[in-house]
Amino acid sequence: MFFIGLTINSILHFEYKQTIIDFITRKSMGNPKLYLVKWLAAIFPFIFFSCIPTEQQDLNPRMEIIPSLEISDLMGLIEEVDLLALSAMQQDLTQQKIMPLLDESSCPGTRISRDDKNKKIKVDYGDGCVSSRGLEKKGVLTISYSDEFLYKGSKMTITFENFSLNGQQMQGQRKLENLGYQVASRSLRFASETNNFQVINSEGQRFILNQAYIRDLQLSTEKTGFRIYLSGYGTLSTDNFSKTSFEILKSIVYRQECMQSGVPAPTEGSLQLKNDKDEKILVNYDTEGCVILPD
Repeated sequence: MFFIGLTINSILHFEYKQTIIDFITRKSMGNPKLYLVKWLAAIFPFIFFSCIPTEQQDLNPRMEIIPSLEISDLMGLIEEVDLLALSAMQQDLTQQKIMPLLDESSCPGTRISRDDKNKKIKVDYGDGCVSSRGLEKKGVLTISYSDEFLYKGSKMTITFENFSLNGQQMQGQRKLENLGYQVASRSLRFASETNNFQVINSEGQRFILNQAYIRDLQLSTEKTGFRIYLSGYGTLSTDNFSKTSFEILKSIVYRQECMQSGVPAPTEGSLQLKNDKDEKILVNYDTEGCVILPD
């Protein structure tokens, strides 16, 4: 549009200039001084307007930060995926089993196969099933591991084959590493990393996620369920929005009772969002029960 506007502007200037010159030439041929004065008066607007820059269409329109609710929903789905993997890892354990993690065998038709020789677990949800918590799962998760996940230093890689969770299709890999048991907080600490992980929602919108987390999985007690405490940072990008970076300023908390009720949403914590222009939004999570309240 800029070049079209510039061309039209140049043509109009040329036609204006040519018309004025022709007019002055016809009227002032007999008087050179009068011709010079009129020529200067006529050509001044052309020179003046030529110095004014042509209005350009904004080739980089203002891009908004990705909505915080979208980011929160995606973070919750990622937590669900990791819990699926941890649940599958301990399916056959008779000792040192963390109870109660979420029992994903409740999803009808799920097939879990173990290949201990190659250290792989395959979880196949087939064409789809709905768990007792109301989560719809389709496709296959494959978990490759270096050792039993309770051992410090053990690593897991989760890959996805035509996998979707609640209609959100996932592509790429997730990596987890056991950083050891934290005695003071009674929690297992995991590092998780994702690079160029893709999530495609039910409307076909594609998100690209990069993140690095530290996750403390606080074990349940007789009075309370487990708690997940997240710290870390990441970026999320998609069409029509600015690439948005996020940083957890105060640990994001997920509670077992909320996740069991089918609400994989944070109940505590704060998150700072920032776009490419360094514009920032602070998101605070505070809940009563498992319902997110306005900030």
